[in-house]
Amino acid sequence: MNQNKKLLNQIPPFPLGEPRFINELKSWNTACPHWDKSVLPGKEDADFRNGFIICRTSFPDPENLLDTVYDHLDRFRLQAGLSGNGVELKAVLNPVLDGESYILSSETWGVTVEAGNTEGARRGLYAVEEELCSSPGPWLKRGKIRRDNWIRNRISRCFFGPIKRPPFNHDELTNDIDYYPDAYLDRLAQEGINGLWLTIVFHEICSTSFFPEDPDGEKRRAKLRRVVEKCRRYGIRLWVFAIEPMAWSSILPKPESIPDGPVAYNLAHTFCPDSPASEKYLYESTYSLFSKVPHLGGLLLISVGERPTSCLSCRSTDFETGNPPSCQKKCGLSSAEILAKVLKPMKQGIKDASPESELITWFYFPEPHQLNPWIYELPEQLDKEIIAACNFESGCTKMQLGKLRTGGDYWLSCTGPSERFGRFASAAKGHCFFAAKLQVGCSHETADIPFIPAPGLLYRKYREMKRLGVEHVIQCWYFGNYPGLMNRTAGKLAYEHFEDTEHDFLLRLARPEWAKHAEEMAQVWEQFADAYRDYPLDYEFQYYGPMHDGAVWPLHLKNVHRPLPRTWKPDDFAAGDAIGEALSNFTLEEASVLARRMSDRWNNGLQLMQRFADSFSDDPERKLDLTLADALNCHFRAGADILEFYLLRNRMLKENSPEQLDRMEELLRTEIGVSEHLAELCKEDPRLGYHSEAEVYKYFPEKLFWRVRCLKHVLEHDLPECRSALAEGRSIQEILDTEIPLKAGVEYASQTFRWKAEQSGDSLKIELAIDDMGPAVIDNLNVFIGDRQSEMHPWTVTAMLLPEPEISDGFRECAEGTVIHEEKQWKALFRIPLALLPEDHFCRIGFLRMRNLGGGEILGENFPTGQYSSESRLHHGNFSPDRMQTLQF
Repeated sequence: MNQNKKLLNQIPPFPLGEPRFINELKSWNTACPHWDKSVLPGKEDADFRNGFIICRTSFPDPENLLDTVYDHLDRFRLQAGLSGNGVELKAVLNPVLDGESYILSSETWGVTVEAGNTEGARRGLYAVEEELCSSPGPWLKRGKIRRDNWIRNRISRCFFGPIKRPPFNHDELTNDIDYYPDAYLDRLAQEGINGLWLTIVFHEICSTSFFPEDPDGEKRRAKLRRVVEKCRRYGIRLWVFAIEPMAWSSILPKPESIPDGPVAYNLAHTFCPDSPASEKYLYESTYSLFSKVPHLGGLLLISVGERPTSCLSCRSTDFETGNPPSCQKKCGLSSAEILAKVLKPMKQGIKDASPESELITWFYFPEPHQLNPWIYELPEQLDKEIIAACNFESGCTKMQLGKLRTGGDYWLSCTGPSERFGRFASAAKGHCFFAAKLQVGCSHETADIPFIPAPGLLYRKYREMKRLGVEHVIQCWYFGNYPGLMNRTAGKLAYEHFEDTEHDFLLRLARPEWAKHAEEMAQVWEQFADAYRDYPLDYEFQYYGPMHDGAVWPLHLKNVHRPLPRTWKPDDFAAGDAIGEALSNFTLEEASVLARRMSDRWNNGLQLMQRFADSFSDDPERKLDLTLADALNCHFRAGADILEFYLLRNRMLKENSPEQLDRMEELLRTEIGVSEHLAELCKEDPRLGYHSEAEVYKYFPEKLFWRVRCLKHVLEHDLPECRSALAEGRSIQEILDTEIPLKAGVEYASQTFRWKAEQSGDSLKIELAIDDMGPAVIDNLNVFIGDRQSEMHPWTVTAMLLPEPEISDGFRECAEGTVIHEEKQWKALFRIPLALLPEDHFCRIGFLRMRNLGGGEILGENFPTGQYSSESRLHHGNFSPDRMQTLQF
């Protein structure tokens, strides 16, 4: 093993134990108002300089739910030096007000909050502190302020709660860890959060007559009851999240009384809702849970999408181009009727057990492409009390570098809404309530930081949400929910009626925390938002790109043909150089231009912020704001440098020219400084690097310094070797890519198949002879195609053998071919247009035969042979660049 490989394999393990930021979340917020002592109140203002007293008995509150906000204001009183009895603060009942509306009245004697219920009073009481911190000094101007919220449910999630998924599979309801410290809940409540969700599985926590009780069922319910009651004290309703009804499998065998649904894409049998037994199962599931766990906020349900559930997710369904689901039973129900049959018994079970609880059905369609028209019919049969939710940006479009780009899943950088969201909003009108699913703090774009400080982006999204009649919002996935600026922004926007400008809103947002520098901070946020909008709108770039943990990516001067890590998973290998895995909408040149512009613009905003940030050296929260902005500057600089480095390296390989070496050396030295600086910032801010879906720190000081060692090795060994070889007259390609190519026209053999490739006219022709190995549930042979530098998005063409022979081109959809069976073997022929390959006489090629024998037995066979991961990767399947070899034709 050479020194470089040895160094790459010494990657530090993820830190173990409790993440350091949890101590911060367990600590009560420290009030730090920045009042100007030279300014005095008016004679009729409510003057808090001599302190204030809180009347805890003026509002009817038999369960003492407001005690937490009264305690919060008591802490604020003491921390802000307002501990005397100067004026009075009280909340009173006003039956005319509903929801979380409130009226805040300031008089010489004190302040009154009027509300129609405890939650309106809670919002008004928190607002008193914000208004005081926005004032030049500790007083409120005489007058009245009325605020009415148009977003009713504002649902977030515990930042560090376990995701109940592989690889760790932790279930927060079966351990004794408190994921909801009081100080944390207080922060969330102050920022406007009134709902949190956690994950459940029906058969583990619900009691039905169809299955025996899970051994840990009551243990889960007992902890859930404790969490519900704790959150209620802060005005936060707890929602249970599920992807149900789960398709039947070996984990959950189908009861005899429930009919089979058609087969899903993963060969599980989907849930058929069209029977009395099916309705009974769904009703009992929700009724048992909501009756045994009082005061649940509701059920948040992905009913379509993500994983197989009902027959709406059967194998024949194609959400983009195909037909509506066709059931083997031919029940005659429309897609809307099927969904209604799934949801009606669930909703009835919830309402019979807990009339105040609600049901949200989330249509999770993350695809960037247009959806089939039948999708928009789904809300037509829904009960008027059900809330339908849809991703706000999935399928959104934006002009970047003169081309219209499309993005799937979630985007903070793209305002939206997508046309898809608008169509769902129209479809829901007159049938059911409507909710937006978006990411308030951050999205898949950059998710190993607490949040992206660009509140103007949320302003634009919420303005559109109000226009479209949205009344509820799911504010996060597993990430995007850390308390702070963006949560607070969303809480304020729930009451915003957009009667002035975005800048006016940002100014109001900045005043409580940035005081006399509010104008400058609003300008900083505007620059950050403008910078972040340059994030490349590319489905793959957010999943595999370098804007998350690029600061711990090695840079490979020599081709290694290794994959990129997934941003949302705890992948523990060193990032490779197959940069094309992150590019589906963009060329490397285009992505590099946008990334550099984004980095430069963010840096300009940071420099403006640094001019006045020293004025807040006594304010811990403002210091963290600066640290976060600085860390993101490192993220975006690293991302831009990585893209440029591979752009230059690949250009050097293609052109056999050494001209790029000086700039590449400069980039290596810059990135050493980026990693070292980010390591210092990590010591100051324990939030940095933690990705709450991966459940690990994606970067941390030890890993950042490991990267520094990797970069220095390239500087001290690979670059000098390259320069010396060039001085000797050797070619760049000989130095940087030492792989011996396969030859066209030569037959190569694996254990059960043989292949050869050759140029034929304007096509690359690939011929395969594949042994018939007997019966299998699925038998196919995948052909992976790429370029020598792994710069283009990988391309998979599949010869499907069983259950039916066919050719499948999963990406470009332009390969032609045939599959036939003769004399105990399959013969397949592919023709791939040479115009789609980036080089005239080279490509990279690999083969994988996958045989599913049933019962969980899957056999894989590769050419070239080797030890490869068997884990499927999102959008890439079993592809990885190391499964390929260069072919010369």
